[in-house]
Amino acid sequence: MTVAVFCSVTVMATDQEANEFYQRGLSEMKAGNYIDAANRFLDAEHQAESISLKAGAVKAAMDAYSKAKFYHKEFNMIEKLLAGYPSEVDFGKMVDREYELADLYFNGHRDPAFWSLRWVPWLTGPDKSIEMYSKALKHAPFAKSAPRARLRLAVLLIEKDKFDDAMKQLRKLIKDTPTSRYCKYAYLELGNALFELSKRGDGDGKYNREALKVFKEFKEKYPKAAENDWIDKCLLKSKDIQAKRMLGIAKFYNRIGRTAPAERYLNDILLKYPDSKSADKSEEILTEIDKSYVPEGFRPELKSRLQSYSVIPIPAEPSNIIQVPENSGNRLLLPMKDTGIKQKKNTNWWEFE
Repeated sequence: MTVAVFCSVTVMATDQEANEFYQRGLSEMKAGNYIDAANRFLDAEHQAESISLKAGAVKAAMDAYSKAKFYHKEFNMIEKLLAGYPSEVDFGKMVDREYELADLYFNGHRDPAFWSLRWVPWLTGPDKSIEMYSKALKHAPFAKSAPRARLRLAVLLIEKDKFDDAMKQLRKLIKDTPTSRYCKYAYLELGNALFELSKRGDGDGKYNREALKVFKEFKEKYPKAAENDWIDKCLLKSKDIQAKRMLGIAKFYNRIGRTAPAERYLNDILLKYPDSKSADKSEEILTEIDKSYVPEGFRPELKSRLQSYSVIPIPAEPSNIIQVPENSGNRLLLPMKDTGIKQKKNTNWWEFE
């Protein structure tokens, strides 16, 4: 009985101290000292014993950081609530707020590095967009905001040269949300990333083959997309890359006297990539190796690999004529202001419009 009473008194005393910190936090909030308020609320969480009081203190700290526009700290409070007090919060509302905060960071917001020097514009903390999008997507991968968030996360990862992580996000977006309007851009980002990787050195042609697959899927799914002309150029360049790689292997086998595999690679180039830049050279080497080989009489025309753009001329606009002293036949001594005067056709007279 004595032990029970002692524990009860201890809990009451601890929650009482927590309430005191909480009230101090409310006073700081009222005075506009949001960071101090958040610190007092977190002290209250630390002192409190009851779960509801702890969760309430963290929620108050979250609101304080939000008012201070310390959005990454607000995000951390949401993470604390979701991890430590999930039964005390509205899960959907909390995750939606995480997506909103991540969007703010993506659009350029940065928390001040020091609260006391928050008025100095360049003293800001680092970009937390990747962290915030990653955690929000982990909590709710099929939320309404998830497709856009996943696409933005992939773009940020590409900018950091984290291509493998970025492509995982893009593949997941395409697989999980194929009807989303962001799926189209996921195809383009994924295809372009694979294409760029294939140019850096694609040992077994894995990136190039997937790039071709992604580009073809895009054209089938979006036949009227404005990006298809760019896709066509990328397809041609991808074929060039793959054919060039195969031609290099064929040349190696031919050089060491293994003509059978060399012929196989050369034939594959002519069959799979007849419109590539390596097709003519492949046929030339194949003719030298196999004297019985008869070149085909027709091969697709080698199309331009350069991106074409529509030429739109600047529209003609009528302009007012300004007579200058040098061209006035000594009739004007000072420059004439543009007052809307136009010259009559085939005359030297002037009129106002």
